[in-house]
Parts: sequence; structure tokens; C-alpha cells
Amino acid sequence: MMRCIAVINQKGGCGKTTTTMNLGACLAFLKKKTLIVDLDPQAHATLGLGHARDDDAPSVSDLLMEDPAGTTAVAAAIATLSDTLHLLPSDISLSMAEPVLLQRQNRETALAIILAPLADQYDFILIDCPPNIGILTFNAIFACTEAIIPIESGLFALHGLARLLETIEIVSRQRNREIQAYALATMFDRRTRIAHESLKEIRTHMQEHAFKTIINYTVKLKEAAGYGQSIIDYDILSSGFNDYISLAREVIALRKTRQVSDQFDSTLPSKFPHEVRPDRGAHDIGSLTPVVTEEGVLFRYYSQEASRVHVVADFNEWTIGEAPMEKIEGTGVWQRLVPLASGKYEYKFYVDDKWVNDPQNPHTAANQYGENSVIKID
Repeated sequence: MMRCIAVINQKGGCGKTTTTMNLGACLAFLKKKTLIVDLDPQAHATLGLGHARDDDAPSVSDLLMEDPAGTTAVAAAIATLSDTLHLLPSDISLSMAEPVLLQRQNRETALAIILAPLADQYDFILIDCPPNIGILTFNAIFACTEAIIPIESGLFALHGLARLLETIEIVSRQRNREIQAYALATMFDRRTRIAHESLKEIRTHMQEHAFKTIINYTVKLKEAAGYGQSIIDYDILSSGFNDYISLAREVIALRKTRQVSDQFDSTLPSKFPHEVRPDRGAHDIGSLTPVVTEEGVLFRYYSQEASRVHVVADFNEWTIGEAPMEKIEGTGVWQRLVPLASGKYEYKFYVDDKWVNDPQNPHTAANQYGENSVIKID
């Protein structure tokens, strides 16, 4: 069953477009046939995915401004980004669609009518909404089966959320079909107290409708969009990729009770990539520093030649074999997620019977045998 998800929040700068682009790319990476619909006149999703608009090809604005019985087929407007990722692009002309739609009786359902022929062609359709609750956003809500609400983890995080949830509830009643809405904490800066307080507030307010995955702040996500790439194409070893691949898995799992197939998922490690860009070499490993996540610390080490690698540390009493690392086939990257509480920890890697400091971590502590790598968790 196709799932249509509106990524929506009337606030700007909360990560809507970043989430739409990278969640869509990660779903496609997991072999889910995915269509991204750019419903924002600013066309940031179109630009952020590196799509160069063909002036002769129709866009989503052409489809919306045409009468529902018009002759333009939606397939003619869809751009192929990969085998599993497609895009229905936008441009500034979409801003002219609102006054046109407001004159029609079917003004809230135009997008749903346009997308209806695609029901058997995609596993997921993600709609990037504009930063307001106008007629375009109403079209997205009427078309969707679910909504993701990105919420920046900071001051006034929940401001306007009640109104947005009320709007979704009104549309649910009009359609006589419930739209499930889920909150996603984005741009999370774990160094700040306000981020942790706002995350607690989000989860208290939304309860089981708050994603377990959080999107940590990283400049890599902005850089990727600036280069017209998803985080997969820009840096698949980054924490931004780990966050969005985790979100993609959680989104897929939301419908397991409806027997959504995840046979492909079982071939992948539980949270991390199955493959990386083939052009990534031994010297291109700048993002292999330990990554602190809500679930613990992701330790990573690069070696194409090693046959076994372990994290050996004071948190496992320096016992070899307590924390073996898993190698991602074809990449040379070894990794291990270790649940750790706040505190300061010393560690080394044990690589084929040799003790090695973490080459990507400049923080060390001296001891009688030399020095250990150090990580501090606030």
C-alpha cells in the first residue's frame, strides 16, 4: 500500500525541506520506490536535489493550475533522480497557483486528484510543504495518509503545534479517515540545555507520536543541499546520514502491523549503511570520529586489511572481545554502537592483536604505557 506523507510545519527554518529530501533519499536507498513532491514555491527541494528544471517540461504548478480534467499527465512532470527516487519539481510559478485554486470547488483536493494515478507506482510519496497553512498546505494534508512535523529543538519549539494538529484533525474529519501525525525533533544541539528541555517537551506532548530518532545538528546537511545533493551522495559516513537512515527505518516500521514488507531491511545492519560511495578512499575518512547519539556512542575505525577490530576501554574493563566492531562490507569501515551514560571515557582499538589509538580523535590522556584516546559525553 502506497503511503503519502506530508512534511509540514508553518514555521520556516525547522528542517522541512532537509527532512523531505534526505528521508526520501534514504527510503530510496532502502529500495522503497519514492516520489518527492516539491509543493513550496521557493523550490528548495528541487534545487537541493540538484534538479535543473526544463522549461519545456511541466511542473507541479502546471498540474495544479490546470483543470483536473486537463490533458497534462502527471508522469510527464516527474523527473527521475535514480531507479528508486523520483521528483515532481516546483518553481516560482507555483506561487500563482493559490489564487487559481481558491476559485475552484475542488481547491483542497486538486493534489490528491493529480497523485491518484500513482497509487500503484510508489511505496512512498513525500510532500514538501510551504512554511504556512494556506491552500497548498491544505492540498498536501488532503492528499496524505500521514504527516511528519519537523520541530526545531530550541526556544518556542511547540509554538503553533496545537493549531497545526487541529488543522490536521479537521481535514481528517472531512475525509472521514484519520491522518496520523508524528513529531520529529530536528537541528538538535546536544550541547545545549534548551535542546534537551525542548526534546523532553516534544515527547511529553506527542508521546508515542514523537519519533525516537532525532536529527542532530550538523553542517554536513546544509553543505549537501548547497551542492544539490542528498546526504547519501554528499557524505554517507556522516552523522546526518545515520540520523536519516534511522528515521527511514522507523518510518517503514510504523506500518509493520499492516504487513508492510521489510525483507530488504533484514539484509542491512540495524542502523547503519550497507554500502558507501565506491570512490571513497583511505584518506577520505574525516567523518569517522566517534558520533554521540541518543542511544550511545558510535565508534568507527577504518582499515581495509584488518580481520578483526574491537573497542577496548575502561567502560568494558579493558577486556578484549567485549565490544567487537562490525565491518561494513566493501568499505573498510568498522563500527560499534556502545550504550554509554554521561561521563569521560578512555579507549583504544584492538586491531589484529595490536593496540591503536583512535586516529580520528585528537583528545588523549597519558598513562604509564603511553596514552589512550578520550571521549567525553555531556
